[in-house]
Amino acid sequence: MTVLGDTHLRDVGLHDDAFYRSRLSAPVFAVRSLLKPILDAELPLLTKVQNWATQRPQFFTNYFLYTANLGSHLFYVLVLPLPAWFGALELTRDVVFVLGAGIYFTGLVKDLLSLPRPYSPPIVRRTMSSYTSSEYGCPSSHSANATALILILALYHTDSSYYPLHIIYWITIIAGRIICGMHGLLDISIGILVGLFTVLIRVITRSIHDSLVFNQSSPLVPISLVAIYYSLIYFHPIPLEGCPCFEDSVAFIAVLAGLDLAIWTISYTSPPASIYNHPARIIYSFQDLGILRTIARLIVGVSIVVLWRTIAKPLATSIISKLRREDTSTKSTPICWAELPRTDTRIFVKFIVYAGIPFVVFYSPLILYPLGI
Repeated sequence: MTVLGDTHLRDVGLHDDAFYRSRLSAPVFAVRSLLKPILDAELPLLTKVQNWATQRPQFFTNYFLYTANLGSHLFYVLVLPLPAWFGALELTRDVVFVLGAGIYFTGLVKDLLSLPRPYSPPIVRRTMSSYTSSEYGCPSSHSANATALILILALYHTDSSYYPLHIIYWITIIAGRIICGMHGLLDISIGILVGLFTVLIRVITRSIHDSLVFNQSSPLVPISLVAIYYSLIYFHPIPLEGCPCFEDSVAFIAVLAGLDLAIWTISYTSPPASIYNHPARIIYSFQDLGILRTIARLIVGVSIVVLWRTIAKPLATSIISKLRREDTSTKSTPICWAELPRTDTRIFVKFIVYAGIPFVVFYSPLILYPLGI
């Protein structure tokens, strides 16, 4: 756990108005100027809420600190494949789309508006990732993804008995951002709107998008998919200060690209009768596997993903650097990924590593089935 009580010397978004006026476009600066006073006005209330929270038992603040990991980068990498391993192909696509889009759009807006997190002091930030605390504040990606996730789950779980769990999860994530000093009310409100937007886009475009991936055999499909997804990375705005949002955007756009490409590849090589009888659907039956083999499937599946991430980066770096005749040993870790040329080897490598995760997940039956899991 990291407790940050005074970060004003390194926080982004804290320059005077002249700095942003001279560097942002007029419309973007106008929006920023409209929102910035709202952030300032929230500060007394946020301080009172945090002071109240610190007077509760230590368990109270620790609960919100640790549950914030339910919206972390690593959590998504390890948990998003789970529906696929349980045969929920459509749910996997819906959840990955809204979460990936949520990360991308919140990062894009953060880097455009350059709005700060709640001022520290007086706010004290509690986080398990100093990386996250170095981002701009508005909008909250945790709020966007928590909102999108519970809405997608509600579409699948029409049984209202699940709703209390959804609400508890949503309130936990939202309240935790305030109690831990990571976001204010405006950050969260706009994050919720982004979450609603991603779900709306998915619902509207699902049939067209899925038809393209599931039913088209033209080789132009994967070429078009890579071009569209990489253009989102290529044209992502460059932040005025060292905000790391772009790095997460690359990872999640790559996962979206990999998801579409993996399913298209399986469709192309094994044409399905229908989406409900699609060869990309991983067969699962609790009645057949039981609890022990189900757990074994999860352990083996997660291990494969972790193994891929471990070996893919050095392997891809070696191959691409040799093809481009680059000496990667002389390259230092960038302070801000968004400042790299969009054709930099490190961006290509990250794209390949994360695009490969869906391939690993959907081709994992080649290992799971022979093991009887």
